[in-house]
Amino acid sequence: MKELKISILNNEYSVIVCWGNDKEIFKVVKRWHEGNADLMSSLNERRGVCFYKHGCHPIIALPRYPKTAEEIGTLAHETVHAINYIFEAVEEQSRDEIFAHSVGAVVRNVLILKLNTKV
Repeated sequence: MKELKISILNNEYSVIVCWGNDKEIFKVVKRWHEGNADLMSSLNERRGVCFYKHGCHPIIALPRYPKTAEEIGTLAHETVHAINYIFEAVEEQSRDEIFAHSVGAVVRNVLILKLNTKV
């Protein structure tokens, strides 16, 4: 599995986390952003990126599954951007406990893959 959909707040709002080369990431962005991959930029020499288009799920793209402290830090960093996009979309002003739990949910669900599958 190189793509994971994680629900935030409820099933209506999700963050998509994917990893792989530019071609694999492009396919994910194109599929989730309704065929529009204009947001796509190369992951070459980037630790990760969060793509967002209004009305679509934020997509966190990583060059590989996060295993090192730096890669997990990048996942957490990009997750903050993704959750912020969702909170702006629902006009949520709180950036405290619910925000922190949402970030934790994404990071936890990605890292749990390692325990349940061979990534």
